[in-house]
Amino acid sequence: MSGVELLAPAGDFETALAAFAAGADAVYCGLSEFSARAFAKNLSFAELADLLACARDGTFGRRRRVYVAFNTVVDEPRMGAALETAARLAELGPDAAIVQDLGLARACRRHFPELELHASTQLVAHNLEGVLALKELGFRRAVLARELSLEETRMVAQRCGAMKEAPDGRGEMEVECFVHGALCYSVSGLCLFGAMEQGRSGNRGACPYCCRQCRGGAYPFSMKDLQLGERARALADAGVASLKIEGRMKSALYVASATRYYRQVLDGAEASPDAVTEEDLKTVFSRRTTSLYFDGRGASSPIDSGSPGHLGAKIGEVKKVTKDRDGRSWLRIHPTRALERHDGLQFDALNREGRHLGFGIGEMRLAISRRNVFEAPAGSDLEILLPNDAAPLVEPGQNVYCAMSNAVKRRFPVPSFRAADHESGIAVDVAATLRADGIEVRATSPVECAVSAEFAAARAKDPSATADAARRALSRLGGTAYRLGGFELENPEGLFAPMGVFNSLRRELVAKLDEAVAAWRERRVAEALADVKAPSAAVAPLRVAKVRFGQAVPEGKWDEVVVAAAAEDFAVMQFAEVAKGVPAGASPRVALPVWTSELDFGRLRAFVRRLLREGCARWECSDLATLRLLREVGAEDVTADWTLFAFNRSALSLLSGLGVRRAVASPENSRENLRALAASGFAVEFLARQSTPLFISLTKPETEGGVDGLKVFRRGGLWVTTREKPRQFAPPDGVPTRVDVSWDPPAAADLV
Repeated sequence: MSGVELLAPAGDFETALAAFAAGADAVYCGLSEFSARAFAKNLSFAELADLLACARDGTFGRRRRVYVAFNTVVDEPRMGAALETAARLAELGPDAAIVQDLGLARACRRHFPELELHASTQLVAHNLEGVLALKELGFRRAVLARELSLEETRMVAQRCGAMKEAPDGRGEMEVECFVHGALCYSVSGLCLFGAMEQGRSGNRGACPYCCRQCRGGAYPFSMKDLQLGERARALADAGVASLKIEGRMKSALYVASATRYYRQVLDGAEASPDAVTEEDLKTVFSRRTTSLYFDGRGASSPIDSGSPGHLGAKIGEVKKVTKDRDGRSWLRIHPTRALERHDGLQFDALNREGRHLGFGIGEMRLAISRRNVFEAPAGSDLEILLPNDAAPLVEPGQNVYCAMSNAVKRRFPVPSFRAADHESGIAVDVAATLRADGIEVRATSPVECAVSAEFAAARAKDPSATADAARRALSRLGGTAYRLGGFELENPEGLFAPMGVFNSLRRELVAKLDEAVAAWRERRVAEALADVKAPSAAVAPLRVAKVRFGQAVPEGKWDEVVVAAAAEDFAVMQFAEVAKGVPAGASPRVALPVWTSELDFGRLRAFVRRLLREGCARWECSDLATLRLLREVGAEDVTADWTLFAFNRSALSLLSGLGVRRAVASPENSRENLRALAASGFAVEFLARQSTPLFISLTKPETEGGVDGLKVFRRGGLWVTTREKPRQFAPPDGVPTRVDVSWDPPAAADLV
């Protein structure tokens, strides 16, 4: 199999070129819609076409790959627009689409099979069962959750088919892992803070970075940045196909420098004057760093509650602050790296806005001679002029950081690009037939259409020149949505046609292609939208309560009580006890955890098999892994909680095809989409009350008992953050409803 791929982020076209120039094997980028980074600049379809051309035509020495992040959930009213995007992607042919929404994945697999699918980390693949479930759904690659250890990653890769070679030379099922960049506090896909508190959903690309916000004078949920560095090679040895750098909101300089650094790591390049060091990376952008749970849980905390922002590379301490005869203040320092004018400095001290004090070097001089200099080597005895507003805040002993280095910036010039130098767009195969009475030009793929011209054709002196001229004329498709793919000229009589005829036919063919491609795209989208059929059996309204094991069932009349099991319940939970705690007239159902590590999944499987033997017939899955497990053991009555992302009819159809009888609508649904789900014909259950989990994390926050009205507690090895009071919802009329108290904070004594 081919070597490990280095995958870089590209928030815009320029950044993608910078990543390729720095050594990325592939980039991932988003379009203007349906991208998990909606506030990145992102790419237009025309820019994507140009980028694909650059990646494939030798501009960067060898073929590179381009993946499109199509990784948000899709509401039912937006499914048509999402499928329109899928159709256009299928026409352009990126190397893969990275998808979160299960309904969109189903539609792509059935109606746009030319699109390779990669499962976004938002789908929470964190164990072998989850990856195998994605494989069965048609995904070729799974982006693993960031929280896995090296041991867990190796176990998944070795058993999912990642190390089994497919006919195309790649792994049968690939896995991709993050090695560098920002970390979300919550498990990706399971963060509802932005959606529920600020109306900006991370699952829809509009994350407001709630975990980076100051609470009570600190940042209790703010994570350090991931940086595996040299340890990234261990992932390659473990069978990981792609090593991913995070950062579609970051600058081209950040992406280029991080890419060059990991290119050096993977290639084992020896140190050189041009090598990018960890300290260089810190000058571009750096929070404090962590390896997260690479070595397993129990290491130092990955939380940095002191600051969520860029700090820089430490270059020394303030030796003293002096004043000259004009009253100007000078900082004295012996920097550990070379500095020059206009480099940026930062300090541990905070300014009035609560951010690290910082400024650009406007003037610096050698301390002994007082001679002004433009640049100074490491170890110099320097004095740097302090701006008036900074002088009172800078004191001896404070750390000094280089927060922007012009020397590093100069190493990464922006690559140039001229659209005229590249053939981009939809590849169109063309055939032409030249006869004595005229010529016909036909597009044969991806759509069929034809144009013709009548004229008296003369015999050619050199028939091969006619074919060359025809190819040149028909390939001049710059400024259109197309590029010439294959070309054949049938010219049995060896005739000649003027160049002007071919040029005229090319323009006519483009007009016909526009019409034919638009009609073809519209037809494919319509077929995908129509390809959803709800079960014919109507579902009577139900009243459902959900509790965690050992929790009292709320008062009321219930048709069903769902009892949530956590990892600590596997050894002690008995189905007889579950059934005993359910009020008369209600049926018991056991819900499986939303997160079960690979190391614990055997215990979960044994627990499920035991409860089956004890008579448990009704189950609720929380993710694709637990759904696959329940199908594997023969469970027939299965429902799905809101954590399975059923936001549209296509997703409901996929789950129904996997045996799910009823799905719970997500609490982040809009009122409009709730109505659409209620009218879908599928069995959907709607929340009426829930202490919605805002964060679900493997990481303990640096807070005591909650802050700003938040409550934090541990459940099943996870840290859950909710509000003090439960939320009330307004479900549509006449639908199954759920009162979910399973996420309610425990008694005060049990809070963190």
